[in-house]
Amino acid sequence: MNYFREFLLPIGGLGLGSQEFDFDLGKEFFVHTLDSEISDGRVKVNLKLNKQEGMIELLFAIKGEVVVPCDRCMDDCNQAIDGEYRLILKHGEQFQEESDEVIILPVDQHQFDISALLYEYIVLLIPMKRIHPEDEDGRSMCNPEVLKKLQAHSTAHDPDPRWDILKNIKTEN
Repeated sequence: MNYFREFLLPIGGLGLGSQEFDFDLGKEFFVHTLDSEISDGRVKVNLKLNKQEGMIELLFAIKGEVVVPCDRCMDDCNQAIDGEYRLILKHGEQFQEESDEVIILPVDQHQFDISALLYEYIVLLIPMKRIHPEDEDGRSMCNPEVLKKLQAHSTAHDPDPRWDILKNIKTEN
């Protein structure tokens, strides 16, 4: 049985008007996604679909938490995500991504798989810098053993002495 069958929208048989879909994404969703950096998560997706003459508007509201490797210590790190995306589906001759927000679908296509879009939107919501937060005392919650090894391997950076003379220049203003 195909796990992603749940994410096939039946766009062919929909009447004009609005419909709403809710999805709960967990570990199974991310495990079934190829080459996923996300190892686990609890994400809720609310999809509002509005079918009009000649187009379908999809509004995705995504909120939850995903587990990704910490950039500093490589341990699992929880990252909160929250965001909204809009997508317009139109009919045309063949499949074409016109822009980030507009997709042209063949006239004879009656289903639209949103699983790849959901994964893409979730990845875009993950912060660029993925590290453990600090505790209430301002200390990193990263794996302390890894932090000790990093500190032992890092070299102290002494400034280039050729630039010391510039410190003596005083600017008037």
